Amino acid sequence: MPVLEQLIFPGFKFGVDDPEGAERLVEMGVGGFCLYGGKIGEVAAFTRRMQTRARVPLLFSADYEDGIGVQVEGGTVLPSNMGIGAAGDARWAERKARVTAREARALGVRWIFAPVLDLATQPANPIVNVRSFGSDPRRVSDFGRAYLKGLSGAGVLSCVKHFPGHGETRTDSHLLLPVLKRTREQLLRAECLPFRDLSRSADSVMLAHLKIPGIGDAARHPASLSKTVVGGILRSSLRYSSLVVTDALSMRAIAGRYDDEEAALLAWKAGADVILVPADAPRLASAVAARLEADSTAQTAARAAWRRLLRAKKACGLFEDRGLAPEAELDSVGCAAHREEAEQMAQACLTRVGLGRAAEAAPASGGPLARREVLYAEPDADGPGEWRGKAFVEELGKLGATVRPWTEGSTGTVVVGSFVHPRAYSGRISHSCDEKRRAERLLRRPADSWLVSFGSPFVFDQIRGWKRGLCAFSDGEASQRAAARACMGRAEVSGRMPVPLKADERTRV
Repeated sequence: MPVLEQLIFPGFKFGVDDPEGAERLVEMGVGGFCLYGGKIGEVAAFTRRMQTRARVPLLFSADYEDGIGVQVEGGTVLPSNMGIGAAGDARWAERKARVTAREARALGVRWIFAPVLDLATQPANPIVNVRSFGSDPRRVSDFGRAYLKGLSGAGVLSCVKHFPGHGETRTDSHLLLPVLKRTREQLLRAECLPFRDLSRSADSVMLAHLKIPGIGDAARHPASLSKTVVGGILRSSLRYSSLVVTDALSMRAIAGRYDDEEAALLAWKAGADVILVPADAPRLASAVAARLEADSTAQTAARAAWRRLLRAKKACGLFEDRGLAPEAELDSVGCAAHREEAEQMAQACLTRVGLGRAAEAAPASGGPLARREVLYAEPDADGPGEWRGKAFVEELGKLGATVRPWTEGSTGTVVVGSFVHPRAYSGRISHSCDEKRRAERLLRRPADSWLVSFGSPFVFDQIRGWKRGLCAFSDGEASQRAAARACMGRAEVSGRMPVPLKADERTRV
């Protein structure tokens, strides 16, 4: 019987979890870890330490969707997928993946849970939004394919997610079990199209925790534990034969309904392979073999899962170098060349929203904020100390604008910065009613006002009164600097909105 503990991938949060506890899990035989946070040297040291103690090389994974810098201090932060989709050229997706893969590999991480193939069709969805390349399945397929090419070229495993498609839900599965009201036929015509298109090139697929009332046992069990969804649609209809991983079992959509052992057995019998981030990994690793003894169907499924995991580990070279990259490769993490790539990507992502006559007439250089008094505010910040747009404000100042906080009775061009984007366990994807009212009060007073989004584009439909709109799709410093240059007329704005907005008459999907 294979070492079934290999199919368990616990989570490890730097600064929270104990490395000695991780060592004990390695001794129990787990197949890898999903990493969260950390610093460059800290992550690299941890992966090396664990690999030296493992009988079978470990496969380290992480959600480095927008570059490792989103989680690892000192790494490169890259624009969101929706920003890349707005740039309109799939080669940006390949470049994004290549930078991400090179830095991840230097840290010892060989499995990246990206790209997201969910469709951004629901503005109220709290967990997809800018993580998606857009709302059109063909665009998502094209950009996803380029992203996979970038990862594979750097020797890192990819993972398309979240099958069968999270886009049309309105609930955060970290908190509750979302409901997807789709028939099998509807899924195959829309949400599943990118997964079908990339089924031969994706190294793995991550399953979504969704209830789908109209599809077999997915009305009773989440899609991630459903034979109809995993075995029927993914394995049979889409003929996917490679590695399948659950989303984290510690998410409330699962942990609030099943214990780890029951969820793992259901997942294996459904056709999944890797059990990701169980709520109690030591307990599951201790109990899994005994639980399988009484379930021959789960035993057979787990054997097949182990073989698929073994193939994946071999494919990314773990049995050649145990995932130990030369220490010199750490110099590439957050390097100047990668930061320059981020600046170029951020520039390409910029998209105007709701172009009116005033914006059409704006000069190509010496833009509308040049030599202006700028009154800056954020709807959810009480003052400069809470601003998230510090890099944006600093760049405006460097380019010649006089920027100060908005105060009652002050005069000047108002610029409101919005930083709404998906946050796990937040359960929302918009400003609160009070924040919207505050933003609208600021935007409606002057003759000229800007709303600049460093996240969700849907805020342009949720907030009224702005005269000019600019979307950067990301809150990284590179995206903030690019937005400032555009506002000052120092940079071209060439992006096309990849999702439909009521506010944008020029939307192209």
